Amino acid sequence: MRRVLLATATLALVVALPGCGDEETKQPPSQPEARTQASPDTGTNPAPTEDAPNVNQLHITFGDAELTAQLDDNATARDLASQLPLTLRFSDHNGVEKTAPLPDELSTAGAPDAHDPVAGDLGYYAPGGDLVLYHDDEAPEFPGIVRIGRLHGDLEALARQDDEFEATVDSAE
Repeated sequence: MRRVLLATATLALVVALPGCGDEETKQPPSQPEARTQASPDTGTNPAPTEDAPNVNQLHITFGDAELTAQLDDNATARDLASQLPLTLRFSDHNGVEKTAPLPDELSTAGAPDAHDPVAGDLGYYAPGGDLVLYHDDEAPEFPGIVRIGRLHGDLEALARQDDEFEATVDSAE
């Protein structure tokens, strides 16, 4: 009989314990952040600062040309906006896109595994940490590409750029 009572008391204690102290350990719901933080295993930046900019449009200036870009509403685009202004060194890649390494990786939280870019897409190539300006529809779908916006302006001016060129990327707002 004593064993039954001991087992019953132990079971009652085990069932009661998970509810104990919940009031002390519960955190209030957090407010949405200016940009989404990726999980630690994605190798992305730490949480954004409270005063992360709310940028929707970019100016991309190279030589005597300028493109604008409308940013998508995603964590990767918001992360790019937090790094502005940037001066980047772009290179031609397969005659369909211009790529430049960014100083810091961008979050890919919520991004699809791949994207099939078209001319005028602004992208991020996560495995290389590159900003990508697509000026031709021949770029293939590829794992690790995240669309972060849409370019507007003379894409032919972009296509005509030499193998390497410098461009300034800044907020249009």
